Order: sequence, then structure tokens, then C-alpha cells
Amino acid sequence: MVYGIDSKIVLSEITRCAFPGTSTGNLLEVNTELVRINYFSTVLKRLFSLTMDMCRYFRNRKGLNLSSFFGAIVLLCLLFYSGQLAAQHDTLWVKNGNVLYGEIKDLTSGVLTMETPYSDDDFTIDYDDVTKLVLERRCIIVLVGGERLFGFLRSQEEGKVTVYSTEGTRNGLNLNQVTAIKVIKKKWIKRISGYIDIGFNLTKANNQRQLNIDGGVSYNGFKWLANSKISSLFANQDNVELTQRTNIDIQVNRLVSDKWYILGSGSYLSNTEQDLQGRYSGKIGVGRFLSITDKLLWGLGAGLNFNIENYDDSSLNKESTELFISSRFNMFDFKDLSLDTNVDFYPSISERGRIRVDYNLNVKYDLPYDFYVKTSFQFNYDNQPPATASEFDYILTSGFGWSFN
Repeated sequence: MVYGIDSKIVLSEITRCAFPGTSTGNLLEVNTELVRINYFSTVLKRLFSLTMDMCRYFRNRKGLNLSSFFGAIVLLCLLFYSGQLAAQHDTLWVKNGNVLYGEIKDLTSGVLTMETPYSDDDFTIDYDDVTKLVLERRCIIVLVGGERLFGFLRSQEEGKVTVYSTEGTRNGLNLNQVTAIKVIKKKWIKRISGYIDIGFNLTKANNQRQLNIDGGVSYNGFKWLANSKISSLFANQDNVELTQRTNIDIQVNRLVSDKWYILGSGSYLSNTEQDLQGRYSGKIGVGRFLSITDKLLWGLGAGLNFNIENYDDSSLNKESTELFISSRFNMFDFKDLSLDTNVDFYPSISERGRIRVDYNLNVKYDLPYDFYVKTSFQFNYDNQPPATASEFDYILTSGFGWSFN
């Protein structure tokens, strides 16, 4: 008790400011956690003590109205500390006994990222070292098996976590049952991430030059997932025609359950090796995640694909309809190394016996400050190409890039 004001009462009022709309039961839990932090209690006591000393000084020396000055100081203190507590959304306990306060950004690939007010750089912590956590902001929570929940988390005991989601409360979950956490930013623009990388080769022999550019942008919401990517290669040398290849792909997924989703996509491919000026494709279908863990993602998709194809010989231009069967495999629990690969089979419906295959492989190694190096392999096969074109084409590229968000 300090000058007739109990620190628990003060903390209760601060909590109501910091967490508006929180139920009484949850307020009591938050108050209990706050009271345990002797730092805040001690600082508040010192503030009130200092305020009273200042009031006595000014009243005796300048006749200042004590009640008005005291009220102003207390209001400023409450506003300041309510803002500080509101900013300290999340708490993290680790095995070595340290407790971190700040904002948990995400949990990906077995690594938890946290931003703290006392460090310029974000902390990255092996999730296996975490014993307890409190995350008070709305986020996407992925459990073992692919179940997705939307809510927040709070640990009541070591090794356990309770999930408060829109579908109800899940008590007594083991921490290792949570495989991914993605905080949903309030502004949609903050949910966008992307990358760009560039590679260039120059050889004196025949004055050979090659430029490859890759880039992509993705959006992650609770039910909607979207990503787009572009890759271009230009190669030239003396006495040889320009070799050019450009691939653009845009895909949107709508999650309908923990493992099923609806997909739609559009793509463009131009390829001098196959005499293809441009192939415009549109897909619609369904997909299912076969495995979602903290180490890998594996899914299958199937549906219909519609093509409009333009060749160097305009008499070969055509439209076609195909089935598609696709599989994607993504492994990301290799520290700074990640691997993403997918294959698409296209048996034709409108052209007897025609089969196409597209394959992509990307291997990336992360560097400091969001930079990375990457190697990519792309392969395209068509068993019924124009007479002057090749049945298949492939490229192997490497580059240096940067990613954001």
C-alpha cells in the first residue's frame, strides 16, 4: 500500500485500459501475471512516492494546488504504463530460465521469431527451447496434422498451452503440437511478402551472355492464400539467335477445411526452344494436404486446365483442354536451407495421346539481413511439339536475392 493506493488496484485499472473488452476472468488472470512482475509494482510505488514529494515541494514553495497536480501526474503515469503494457503483448519462457517480453512474429520451420523493445534485432529461438508462452494477438495456429485455428495462445504450465480460438478453447495441448504460428496483421498490406533474385553470366568465348531474373509475391490470410512468381532467362552469343524463356504463374487457394482447398490459377510461358511464343493457361480444381508438420509440407491437386497456344508458325496456333494432376513437396527444417519442388502432369482431353509435364525445383540458402542464394531447375516436356521444335527444354540457374516481410 502506497499513500492509500493498492498496487493491485492500480494494475487492475491499467489492465482494463491495456486489454479493453477482456472478460472479468481473463482480467484476473492477467492481473495475477502482472502482479508477479515486481518490476512494474516497484516502479509504480516509486512513481507515486516521487509524485507526493514533488507535490509537497511545490505546495510549500509556490502554493500549487495539490489535488490538481497530483491528478495530472497520476493520469500521465497510468497512460504511460498502460501504453507500455499494451505494447508488451507477448511473453516467452525458455529452458535456461530467461523470460522475454515483446511481440512474437511467427513460428516457422521450428524457429520462433520475437521482437523486443530492448534489442535492435529480432530474437530467433529454437522452438524446442521454449517452455511457456503467452501470445495475446490474433494469429493463425497450425497443429500437427494440419488443423488450423484462429485465435491466441496462453500457457498455464510448462510444456503446455491453451488455445483460445473462434471455434472454442483447446486446453492442455503440448507445445510441440503447435507446428506453426502466423500473426495476422491488421492491415492487408502487411500480410504480403516477396522476393527477387538476379543472376548474370559472361563468357569471353563467343561473347556469351546470360541473364536470369526471378521474383515473387505472396499473401497469407486465414482462409485465402495467394502467390505469384515470374522467372525470365535471356541468353545470347555471337552468331546465335537469342534464347529466351519467360514463365509467369499466379495461384489463389481457398481453404475449406484443415486439409482441403479449392484452387484457381493462371499462367504464361514463352519458350524459344519449343517454338512457343506464348501459352496462356487457366486452372481450376481441388487440392488436399497429405502432410503438414513443422518439417515439411506435401500436397496433391487435380482439376481442369485450359490452354491457348501461339507458336512461331501461326498455322499451329490452337486451343486445348487438359486434366492436371499436381504434387508439391516443401521441406524447410534445415536451419538456413530450404527445398521446394513441384511436378504437374497434363494428359490432354481434346488431343488424343498428348501429354505434357512441368517440373520445378528450388533450393535456397538464407544469408543475414534477408539476403539469400538460390539454385533453380525447370523442366518442360511435350510429346507432341511442332515438327521444328524440341520435345523438352530445361534450365539450371543460380542467383543472389533478397526477400521482404
